[in-house]
Amino acid sequence: MMNVVLLEKTELSAGSTWHAAGLTTYYHPGINLRKLHWESIKLFETIGEETDQEVGFHSTGSIRLGHTKEHMNEFKYMMTRHQWHEANQQMVDPDTIQDMHPLLNMEGIYGGLYTPGDGHTDPYSLTMAYAKGARMYGATLLQDTPVTGTKQRADGTWDVDTPSGKINTKNLVNAAGFHAREVGQMSGLDLPLVPIHHQYLVSASIPFLENWQKNGDRKVPAIRDLRGSYYVRQERTGLLIGPYEQQDKMKIEEDWYDNGVPKGFGKELYESDLDRLDKCIEHVMDLLPIIQETDIQSVVAGPITYTPDILPMIGPTHHLTNYWHAVGFGYGIAHSGGAGKYLARWIMNGEPDYDLIECDPDRYSTWTDRKFLMEKARESYGMNTTPVFPKEERWAGRPTERVSGAYEETKARGAAFGFHAGWEQPHFFATNGERKDTPVCHTRKHYHDAVGREVDLILNRVGVADLTPFGKFMLEGPGATQFLSSMVANTLPKLHRVNISHMLTPNGRVYAELTISRLGKDRYYLVTGSGSELHDFRWLKHHMPEGAGFTLQNVTEDMGVLAVTGKYSRDVMDKLTDSPLSHEEFPFLECREMNLAGFDVQATRISYTGELGWEIHHDRKDTGALYRKILEAGAEFEIGDYGAFATNSLRIEKGFRGWGAEMNLDKNPFEAGLGPFVKPNKKTKFIGQEACKEILQNDLKCKLVAMTVDTFGYVDPEGNETVWFDNQVVGNTTSGAWSYNSNTSICMAFLPPHLAELGTNVYVELLGRRFKATVVNDPMYETEAVRTRNALKEAALKAKAAG
Repeated sequence: MMNVVLLEKTELSAGSTWHAAGLTTYYHPGINLRKLHWESIKLFETIGEETDQEVGFHSTGSIRLGHTKEHMNEFKYMMTRHQWHEANQQMVDPDTIQDMHPLLNMEGIYGGLYTPGDGHTDPYSLTMAYAKGARMYGATLLQDTPVTGTKQRADGTWDVDTPSGKINTKNLVNAAGFHAREVGQMSGLDLPLVPIHHQYLVSASIPFLENWQKNGDRKVPAIRDLRGSYYVRQERTGLLIGPYEQQDKMKIEEDWYDNGVPKGFGKELYESDLDRLDKCIEHVMDLLPIIQETDIQSVVAGPITYTPDILPMIGPTHHLTNYWHAVGFGYGIAHSGGAGKYLARWIMNGEPDYDLIECDPDRYSTWTDRKFLMEKARESYGMNTTPVFPKEERWAGRPTERVSGAYEETKARGAAFGFHAGWEQPHFFATNGERKDTPVCHTRKHYHDAVGREVDLILNRVGVADLTPFGKFMLEGPGATQFLSSMVANTLPKLHRVNISHMLTPNGRVYAELTISRLGKDRYYLVTGSGSELHDFRWLKHHMPEGAGFTLQNVTEDMGVLAVTGKYSRDVMDKLTDSPLSHEEFPFLECREMNLAGFDVQATRISYTGELGWEIHHDRKDTGALYRKILEAGAEFEIGDYGAFATNSLRIEKGFRGWGAEMNLDKNPFEAGLGPFVKPNKKTKFIGQEACKEILQNDLKCKLVAMTVDTFGYVDPEGNETVWFDNQVVGNTTSGAWSYNSNTSICMAFLPPHLAELGTNVYVELLGRRFKATVVNDPMYETEAVRTRNALKEAALKAKAAG
């Protein structure tokens, strides 16, 4: 760890650390954040011995209490998504809970979700251990050394100004806690961070806990009460109670956002405000009657910095090179060890150890304005312990400025929107009085029939979809071809052709998927998913050579995208243009500039549904008018709208992989079945090429398969569920849906190679039950392009035979 310098504004543990409650947990409703938690707790268990600095880590376990049947379904849902991870987690009944925590009033409790390895640590002691360990390995820690300025040199290194002088460094990490926004502003960054008042109460000593600890040398497990929105853990022989106030009662320090942190604020606290906690405290007294007769010894009220979605920002930014974020930690203690390791290895190795896109700093952009930040942070904090439902949408701060020209019209036509990187994108369309609200259940969703109607629309008539949220880049100029070829594993398409290509990491894992349209010799139009827009843009931008003769522009905000898809899509398009559209004249994977309904567009014959269709890329200001023209032209063919859920069902049937599901940094392209898109021996060297060759020399650890699942319509897989074989965990699903063609649940999953054979039966766990699944053909159904090609071949053979 040579040449690492930590600059501390005042003293170590100042800020939010010294007053933190110190809770640690393996649990997280997400997937890969559980790895971050795992790394943290494993470090807490060993760092004391490594540094000879006690950290006060107590592994008490924790229980999430279920007061409703929906709570219990959520626990089953979380178990479904957890079984293929390392940490122990289990459902427990009321009697077991009472045995572990005798102080609880068990009335109305159905059960709980128990994580044995959870606990708490002393934040101050942990910080001292971190500091001692860092010094042991060569780091320099400078206290009372505030940063007064940051500036990047022409060679990419950074100058960091302090009252004691200037420091030049290759990599700059902003880990400045509630000062992080001000530090970011020194480099021209506007980070979406806001301090929230968090309060917790510490009780006086409780005789029962004194005896409990004395007789058994143990502590009661931490409790998370979803109904009352608070946590409670043992603090010495008392209890520490941390409520999350409701949205209308919580307090955000907006003045800090507007004017900065008050000068000198380091180890100060806010005035407590127990009136904001009255409802939470009522629930505490009901669950823990002993609190009614126990004095409150102290109330701690301090700032914790939140991002809009509560998740931290860990990693680089597309704005600057060699600039890294480790900010916005609403759960800083629980994340600290894992986040430090994750970021350090990313800096050293040029890629992270695993996928953590949900914490990517570039998930936010200019659309994340003050209004959105305040409203979303308030919602996120206030709903901290609210049950999590699959496909749930939360509405604070929406819509942002990112709405397409067809937004109001699709909304009027029944669109139920999903939130995609600031955009509103239709998920499905509710008609005839159907509900379009967010689902609040874990079983079959209310929009099932609506999605089926849209699938039928595509297969038998024609549909239109708004795909404007796609990320879109323009790469052009001398040298663009050579550069792009070095960035992707596939060969580049020919002029006016399109292909699917993947950017890989140096270790040969899937970083991104791009749809590449070649518009000229050195001119390319690149399309990616909405959620990976800046993630992919950053990778390209940061790999551009100095003095490049080509340019890379993010044109996402400039371009709209509409899709015309289905059996009669060619007929609809034909009414709007004079350009030839036959299969021979406009073949699959061709792109063409044309006039459509009086608008200049770039049309590409491609569809993520696998059916006949065109994506129409156009000037975003024309989206509304073009959408209306398409509806008018399609009226005689009974055109309708379709959304992302129908697309998902069809793309799984066609074997199309989804980035972030089947493709991410956790898998290599061959495991994900992307071999046809990877050319290890192509002449241009590309990132990950040598790693791909090495991977092919060894047996794969797993393979992606398609499966049907016999759920009997009770619940559909959605991805990240546990797969069992012979009572052993053998893999996980990656995505899932209902197949309206096969009338069964379907999914994709990673399985060991010996179980990836056709006809193999395994079991997929859903809501506490294991449903029989069968490995089937991948793809399950041929795409329109394949069907058309086969039909033409068959016709040619018949013609030849006849004559």
